[in-house]
Amino acid sequence: MQLRAIVSTTARHVPVGQPIWVDFTIQNLSAQTVSLTVPGTQSQRTTGAMGLPLSHVFSGRAFAGLTIEGQRGQRWDVAVDYQPPGTTELVEIAPHGSVGVSLNVAKYYPALQATGRYRMHWEPYGGKLCSNEIVIEVAPRKQVTLLTDQGEMTIKLFYDKAPGHVENFLGLASSGFYDNLTFHKVWPGTFIQGGCSLGNGTGIRSDGKKLVAEFHDMPQDRGAVNMARLESDPDSASCQFFIVNTRIPEWDGRYTMFGHLIGDSSYETLDKLMAVPVDDQGRPRKRVYIRGLRIENARSEEPPPTMLLNSTGPQH
Repeated sequence: MQLRAIVSTTARHVPVGQPIWVDFTIQNLSAQTVSLTVPGTQSQRTTGAMGLPLSHVFSGRAFAGLTIEGQRGQRWDVAVDYQPPGTTELVEIAPHGSVGVSLNVAKYYPALQATGRYRMHWEPYGGKLCSNEIVIEVAPRKQVTLLTDQGEMTIKLFYDKAPGHVENFLGLASSGFYDNLTFHKVWPGTFIQGGCSLGNGTGIRSDGKKLVAEFHDMPQDRGAVNMARLESDPDSASCQFFIVNTRIPEWDGRYTMFGHLIGDSSYETLDKLMAVPVDDQGRPRKRVYIRGLRIENARSEEPPPTMLLNSTGPQH
């Protein structure tokens, strides 16, 4: 049977108690129409039904479906509060076509309401197919506070817009990577940039890891926090980041914004950093240190509106 089972999600980090949406898809890789039936049930043709029926999602061995493994070896595969019907829909997939459905799996697997890291894969149709694996972390969302000689700046992280960049930043922050690095560039009125491992704008992570761009539609305004990258390579961000000091519409969608400053004290610190004396290349005449980063549970706060100004973009 030339079929492929796929599970996917756009939410790799989910707050505790929130829905966990997973997409279940069956692809027909052949040039013939394929008919799918649920083992152990009577099948009937239906009209007007769209998408993959729930009975097909939970069509694994013993009417299980998604297999979930917890970080301490726990395992769940039988959906709660799901009763397999005696009669199920026959699903036909056109040549090279696909059919799918998006489900809140937390509804069927209550264990996912607890904090943890969960690995998931899907084995529908009596286990005849086996999907790829996805990993979802359920935990309170975090915010990060930068401690500088001029004060503190707190960053609200955009888990949904730039999950890979948020994970990268949190990983570096928790490892102490940024401790005692500097803001090596201050472009008056426009942005500050720091987090370079070499302190001169050319450094990257020691392991050489670079990030695939996660551009989105949020505006580049005062307080926006982005990863710096080479202008010639959208996927070259690594560890350096910059904080915008004003609205710059021509930067919209050009850099991965993974967070935003929150709180009046953050903007007061930004103002102080923007005021440090610099040379004609934007290099501070006296080192401006990032003394450390504090990771804590996030609070809800919206960033304030800002002004307009044009400029060329930061890079490393």
